[in-house]
Amino acid sequence: MISGKQNALRLITALMLFLSGCASISVTNSVEPLKAPVQAFYATDRNNTGATDARKKYGRERSIITYGIAKVSVPDDHRIGKIIPSSFDRENHQQLESLDLSVLSREELLNRLKQTMADSKEKSILIYVHGYNITFDEAARGIGQMVSDLDFKGCTLFFSWPSQGHISGYIADETSVAWAEKDLVKVLEDIALSSGSKNIYLIGHSMGARALTIAFLELLSKKPYLNTNFKSLILAAPDIDAEIFTRDIAPALVQSGARVTLYVSGKDKALKLSTRLHAFRRAGDANGGAIITSGIETVDATNVGTCALGHSYYRDSRSVLSDIYYILKKDLNADDRFSLEAVDSSHGRYWKFKE
Repeated sequence: MISGKQNALRLITALMLFLSGCASISVTNSVEPLKAPVQAFYATDRNNTGATDARKKYGRERSIITYGIAKVSVPDDHRIGKIIPSSFDRENHQQLESLDLSVLSREELLNRLKQTMADSKEKSILIYVHGYNITFDEAARGIGQMVSDLDFKGCTLFFSWPSQGHISGYIADETSVAWAEKDLVKVLEDIALSSGSKNIYLIGHSMGARALTIAFLELLSKKPYLNTNFKSLILAAPDIDAEIFTRDIAPALVQSGARVTLYVSGKDKALKLSTRLHAFRRAGDANGGAIITSGIETVDATNVGTCALGHSYYRDSRSVLSDIYYILKKDLNADDRFSLEAVDSSHGRYWKFKE
């Protein structure tokens, strides 16, 4: 008979494999021409390894917050929604994009950010928090590709917490993402107070959505007057306990005044396994019905085209990217976004992508 402990270990192993993402790399022998680089500010509480190679500059250990600017170039022929990094082949796949880092002090970053904001027509900033099994390099390149795909013209900053960057690190990542929440509160506070923007957009994916929601709410509990700076919060496939989200998190998010969009899917195999591992459904898992909370726009992405694992649809589906574009660029609510259709259920209204 298989013991409960053995069964849990098997589930963890399966979860690690599924949560690692899609192996969508296409290895070629030629070097692709690169677009002009996307510039993204960053804050990270990973350790500085001292490596001269930008891809290995930050490791998986915990450290104090450091700051900088990442410049990411992607191929000219990059297709929207085509994810270049591969979690299954980090060592062997051809590097099709370049990464250049400039380390800054906190004061330098805030000054540069404020000046960039002053020169920007958009007067907006997008802050992104990645999920499980992501290296700093992958986080930088991922946000570079997403910003390029969304044609986002405002400022961008990504927060990279010390994920192990390995499929065996799920439990360690759960601990580290919780540890990083206090640092993320500091980053959000700095941006809200010093950037000069009252159009701050937040995106959290999977496990990163846990830290983002908790940090956001902690900041507003301390300084509620900052709520007017935050325009929108996007939770993509959040790996959060669904009941805790519904009871504790969602009502507080609604009270923040920011537009909250929750992307869920019934084909997210990663979250199905996470549900089995934790014994409770995840907020991004639409099996059993999408989570519907008054004041939050729940979008069911079950029927969009995505990779086999169905966990990264927020950046590998044209339909979802287009929907996010209309949130960031046009500030449209779900009823007014072209690709969505409303569904009225006994629990309330949610939206799904048109067939």
